[in-house]
Amino acid sequence: MKFFLFLWVCSSINGSCMTPPIQKAPPFNSHYECVSAGYVDGMQMVQVMGEEIVEKNRLFVAFHCKPESSI
Repeated sequence: MKFFLFLWVCSSINGSCMTPPIQKAPPFNSHYECVSAGYVDGMQMVQVMGEEIVEKNRLFVAFHCKPESSI
């Protein structure tokens, strides 16, 4: 089974997330690898956006690891 990582930049001010999500490639071989990458990539995205923009818009990164067995 492979796992695909999807990330969303969300705002807690208006309670919405950007669509479509960002899909990271290639797929991961385990849920653990996918979740670990989700936290690392999410933190990197927050750092790239910078403190001022994150604070002003109350941004955060959400992610999901979607399993796919047909690959």
